[in-house]
Amino acid sequence: MLRGLHRLLLAVADWHPRDFLIGVIGAEAVMLLATLSLGFGTFAAYTHLSASEGPVFAAGVISAAYGMVAIMVGGALARWHARSSRHRPAVPAPNENPNENLEALLQSLAATGTPQDQMALIAALRVGRELSPIELLALSLISGFFAGRQTGK
Repeated sequence: MLRGLHRLLLAVADWHPRDFLIGVIGAEAVMLLATLSLGFGTFAAYTHLSASEGPVFAAGVISAAYGMVAIMVGGALARWHARSSRHRPAVPAPNENPNENLEALLQSLAATGTPQDQMALIAALRVGRELSPIELLALSLISGFFAGRQTGK
């Protein structure tokens, strides 16, 4: 759980909401225009085939064409999914003891930081073992408030 939360926090740090919003709006505009183009193209093909061969033949040809496109896209997506899921490493089974995960996380944090970071981690661990979860939550809220006020000046 802590590893997933850490990954989420890293992803949020790299997330740029304005760029994401522009990308979503652009993708929606492209999809809208593609849908309109496909609709008008289908109507034009139906009108042309209906006039020359009859409405039943036109409907059959258009539905067969869409069916073939759907089968090809479905096959391509199935191959892509099989190929992409094959290359992923298997997820290890979670340990029965959650303290082992916590110890591994703390060891990795202690090994990669500066000496000042390691001292802060040791101090936080000492305080964390002595306080209850509610007291830790209150302490983190209060310290976050003061840290926010210090950076705002």
